[in-house]
Parts: sequence; C-alpha cells; structure tokens
Amino acid sequence: MKMIGFSIKLPGLVLLVLIVTYGCGVQKFSDIPGASHNFPHEMKAIEDAFWWKCRFKIAWPEGERPKGAVDLLLAHAVVAPVLSQYGDNIPYWRFHRRAARDAAGHQFSFLFYGTPRTASSVFDAVETSGVLHRAVTAGIVEKVILDDPATPERSGIGDTSDPNWSPEIQRRWPAFIMGVSSFWLGLIIEVQPQSPESTDDIRQLLSAYRQADAVITKKWRNEGQHALLHHLNAVFGYEPMLIRKALSF
Repeated sequence: MKMIGFSIKLPGLVLLVLIVTYGCGVQKFSDIPGASHNFPHEMKAIEDAFWWKCRFKIAWPEGERPKGAVDLLLAHAVVAPVLSQYGDNIPYWRFHRRAARDAAGHQFSFLFYGTPRTASSVFDAVETSGVLHRAVTAGIVEKVILDDPATPERSGIGDTSDPNWSPEIQRRWPAFIMGVSSFWLGLIIEVQPQSPESTDDIRQLLSAYRQADAVITKKWRNEGQHALLHHLNAVFGYEPMLIRKALSF
C-alpha cells in the first residue's frame, strides 16, 4: 500500500481486512462518540450557526508592557468554565490575543460558532463571572464587549478568517486555530492547577497567572520549534513556505 513519503507493507490477509473494513459498513463520523469536534464542517450538522465575539479590553498604561498574564486569567478563569458548560453546543471556538498602541489597545477575545440561543447563554455566563467582576472592579479589565445575539451577522464558517487568504484557507482555518487554542488552554490548566475560585484576591490570582505565563513562554521558546512548527511542517510534506513579512504580537 503506497502512501506519500513512505510505504507500508502489509500481509495479504491484513490488507484484505482493511479493504473490507473500509469498503463497507463504515461508521459515519456523526456516529462515532467524541467525533463532533474539530472535523471539517461538512462532516458535522451545523444549522442556524453564526460567529460570535466576546472581547475584553485590558488596561495598558503608557510606558508599560502588555500584561499578558491577564489573557491567561480570562481564558482559564472566565472562558474555560463557559466551555465546560456549553462546549457541546459550540462546534468551533478560538482565542485571539493582540496588543497595539491604537484604539483597540490590548484585547483578549473569545470567538465561537453557535446558535443565537447558545450565544445568549454564553454571554450571560461571562457577564456573571465572579472573577471577571473582580478584574473589572480592580481596573484590570476596562471593558467587556459582547455581540448582540438578536442581530447575528457572520454565518459562514470562514467569516472570521483573514479576508486576504484564499477561500479554501478561510474555511479550513477555524478547525486549526481551535486546536491551537485548546492546546494553549490545556497548558494553562497544566501549570496552573489551582481553582481560580480559591482566592478572592484578584491581584494574588493574577500573580499566579503571571508565573504560569512565564512557564508556558519558556515551553514555547524551548519546545515549540519541534513540537509545533516542525510537525505542522511535516503535515504539509516539508514543502517550502514563503516568508513575506515579519509578524509580531
């Protein structure tokens, strides 16, 4: 059996079994437990779904560096509980981090694809987060900007992708970036195992996430080339890629 890049030799009986298995009686993806997430959208039933944005504007005083640990706090202490509660109704989701000296400033965003009803439930859960309330009261988060579930706008699976990309990349990117976001959130859980509700002191909690941020940054620096970039390259057959311009946070 010939495959791209390498070949596998199988005994005739095993090969026959594979042919029979794949030739008839194959389960549909929708019939396989746990297969509802991160497959191409054609393999899932997505009806009445739209993209929704939940944006957190983070305080960033002049002359200071962006407080990246706040992003971790929001992802783990505010968004993760929402995903635990409503994740089965959200086929695609992702995080977006940005910090620039412009009108938007430092923002952490949670984007998700779902029905208006799911969006309403998610936004209600975000707004009632005790950790978020303490972060706003302490001036760590300046503003929370939520889409209106009554006025959905972005129904296409690629509608929040970069419009400069090809349509094919736009449609396939959400599954990729959801995996990346889940990976990053998982690292936060790994290095910050304590419950965010273990303390009411938001400054003390933020200090813990600052330490977690330093650990994750070190892992990215020391292991990201092989664990992430190399294996992404491998999926695309190690073909050359154009580096058009430098991109930064």
